[in-house]
Amino acid sequence: MSVQRFAIATVTGTVMVLLLGFAAGGLFGGFLKGYAVTAPELVMKSSPNVWTIVLGAVAMGALLTVLLGCWTGHTGAVKALGTSAVFGALLHLFLGLSLFGMTTMLDLTGTLIKVIIDTVQVALSGMAVGAVLGRGRQT
Repeated sequence: MSVQRFAIATVTGTVMVLLLGFAAGGLFGGFLKGYAVTAPELVMKSSPNVWTIVLGAVAMGALLTVLLGCWTGHTGAVKALGTSAVFGALLHLFLGLSLFGMTTMLDLTGTLIKVIIDTVQVALSGMAVGAVLGRGRQT
């Protein structure tokens, strides 16, 4: 894979992760407060560090690009959607259940709902990355 193709797919993944994360926060942020064990004011920063959020999105965009373009070769929107959904579900089950076991941020129901929301975010972001990687692909 060329550097240019890797960069375009990574930027696409980054933008999708950020947009879907922003949308999910707006749609489900208040809903998830109902499952909070610890008061959200004690857990959330009053002013988030935007640069770390963006850097995390870049890392996820690059990870999806490597997963789909290098490791599995699952390019194209449909193949990438399935692969990214499985990857996202396993990743967020690990993260969510680990945090549930070590913190008091969300109860178990809230944790599992968050896993589903995050899985959809990764799956749709991966679908966009796969579509970019599959475009103009030589066979």
